[in-house]
Order: sequence, then structure tokens, then C-alpha cells
Amino acid sequence: MSRFHRPTFAALTVIFAFGVLMAKPATAQTTASASVQAIALVSGVAPITAVGVNDLSFGTVFAGTPSTPADPASQAGRFNIGGEPSAGVTVSFTLPVQLTGPGGNIPISFGTADGLIWAPFPTTFSTFDPNVPLVSALDGSGALTVGVTGTVSPPAGTTTGTYTGTITLTVSYL
Repeated sequence: MSRFHRPTFAALTVIFAFGVLMAKPATAQTTASASVQAIALVSGVAPITAVGVNDLSFGTVFAGTPSTPADPASQAGRFNIGGEPSAGVTVSFTLPVQLTGPGGNIPISFGTADGLIWAPFPTTFSTFDPNVPLVSALDGSGALTVGVTGTVSPPAGTTTGTYTGTITLTVSYL
């Protein structure tokens, strides 16, 4: 005798009725969503940079004698500026009025021709007044080399030692 039993009609009716009661009514989809990316290839402006590459060095000077750097290419304070090729820039300096050292302070001054623009460094330069903002432009490769010289005037009797001050360059696009 077989152990398999066939379901009766009554059992099938109960299973079918249970399935009908448990089934959820079908509903039509009424909304949908999708997304895309917003993409822009920007041909913008390169970041502007400034790097101090050489300190303003007067070398050994003598108390009671004003002194200026003898060789601007090697002794001037020098900055390399980089950014967007051919872009206009404004360059300004914060210049000290004195240098501080072991004997106190000694005066430093910057004349109307103590700002330097090299094109190219170190062979050719023109001058400007570093006491007022300079309006210039980066070259075709996005570079500009500027510098500053000055005059230090240690009074007679100044104590021997190293005297220092800070020169700060600020550059911005026009």
C-alpha cells in the first residue's frame, strides 16, 4: 500500500481559499524615479602661488655707513609667483622700517627703484616702487619673478651682530 495520499477536494478547497484570502490585491505602479550626474569641465583660473626664494642680504656692513646690495641677482630678496598664464596680478609688499638685532634696531628704507621685476631671471630686470602696489602680469607660462632691494643705515656705534626683519609679499589676481 502506498504511503502517498491524494488530497481531497475539500482539502484543496481550503488551501485555495486560504491563498485567496492571503493574497494582496495587485496595484499599478504610479511613480518612478531616476537620477543623473551634473558634470561640468571647467576651464578656470589656476591657483596663484608665491614662494620666497632668496633673502635680502646686505652682507657685512659698517656702522655709520648706509649700504645697499651690490648684486641684485644674488642679494635682492626674491619671490617666484605662479598662476594662470598671462593673467594680470597686483603685487604688494609689507616692508620693515627697521631691522632688529643685538644692539637694538637699525633703520632700513626702500626707495622708488628698489622693487625689481626680472624677465627673465637673472639677466634682465626693470624697477618699480615697492612702497606702492605693482600692477603686472604673469608671463605666457604663468610665472613672474619679483624682488626687492633697499638701504640699511646702521648708526655709528651700532653693536656688532646680525640684524633681521621680515619682508612679506602679497599677490592677487586683478
